Amino acid sequence: MRLLYFASDYTIGLSCLLVQQAIAIKKEGIDFVAIAGDTEQEIGLTEQMENEKINLFRIKDMDEHKSFFHLSNQIGQLIKENNIQYVHVQNNWQLMLVSFHKYKNFLKPKSYKIAYTLHGFRHNHPVKSIFATAFIGLILLLFTNRVFIMSDYVKRHFFFLGRKMKKLYLGIDDSFFLKTENHLITDPIRLIFPAQFRKGKNQDMLINSIASYINKTDDQTIELYLPGSGPLLSEYENLVKDKNLEKNVIFPGQCTKLEVRNLYDFCNIGIVSSNTETFGQSIVEPFVLGRCVLTRNIGVAPDIIKEGINGYFFNDQNDLTEILVKLFQDRKNIEITGNNNFTEREMFSWKEIIKIYKKDLQLSSIQ
Repeated sequence: MRLLYFASDYTIGLSCLLVQQAIAIKKEGIDFVAIAGDTEQEIGLTEQMENEKINLFRIKDMDEHKSFFHLSNQIGQLIKENNIQYVHVQNNWQLMLVSFHKYKNFLKPKSYKIAYTLHGFRHNHPVKSIFATAFIGLILLLFTNRVFIMSDYVKRHFFFLGRKMKKLYLGIDDSFFLKTENHLITDPIRLIFPAQFRKGKNQDMLINSIASYINKTDDQTIELYLPGSGPLLSEYENLVKDKNLEKNVIFPGQCTKLEVRNLYDFCNIGIVSSNTETFGQSIVEPFVLGRCVLTRNIGVAPDIIKEGINGYFFNDQNDLTEILVKLFQDRKNIEITGNNNFTEREMFSWKEIIKIYKKDLQLSSIQ
């Protein structure tokens, strides 16, 4: 069964994450071609695809909401010319483009199947998410054969999709798996949360917890790294100044994936304060790198974190402060929880994930 894989997303173009998955699909030997719009998220992604000899078709303006019928016809022609039996889309726009081609002759729809990865559903907005769940759920019921979800959190919201759903984790870049042993330095305590500075990420909670922790322990060596950019950055920088935490809270700015990984290597705790996530790469990345994980009960966290075994859950600033004080009093827990994560990290390697993907969709290998 031959696959057409969408490797770009709305307004982003060819995306880092989807390129990684496409490369893993190629390495697994799956018979597929990729499709993307004419832009890319970062310079060099197209070159990565070319280096892996991935057959990539580019369609101008595919990642913009315009020229619907023209784009649908182009995609349909590509499906026909390449004898595609399965199409994997990444968003609602792509799903509608493909579904229109498949079902425009309602009495005689095309025979190929459609898979969809559910990346989000306005989950950061409590009211909007209700309507988004209903709308997205309906079109997934009508037009898809398989829906890939990334956590039990998403599964609970879309329970009505039943057997159409398959839990499939997102993979982490191969560069995160280079180390064969986990060497974790636990003094001083260094925490990291890479995220955009916007509503719902709650970096202010972390900053206030650091202030409370220092007040309780008089540990002036603790460090919190907050890489990223966004509309709330200047507000949080001022908060750090107000609390005299300039030596304790560091803002590295917008970082590349390599720079983030190096920061993880430098730190011993990954921390996540978001209100909600469908998956949460900032949960999984420190997990893979053998760091202790402190997180709210969001995204994939309840699927993989066991309290006190490989991490800790917190609800608010007070909870987090208590956990930090506990770890200060017994640094060995940082090392133990980190090492426990390191031993389980293969579940997030693209190689293992694509094996599940191939078997589930019953995809063919290149002969």
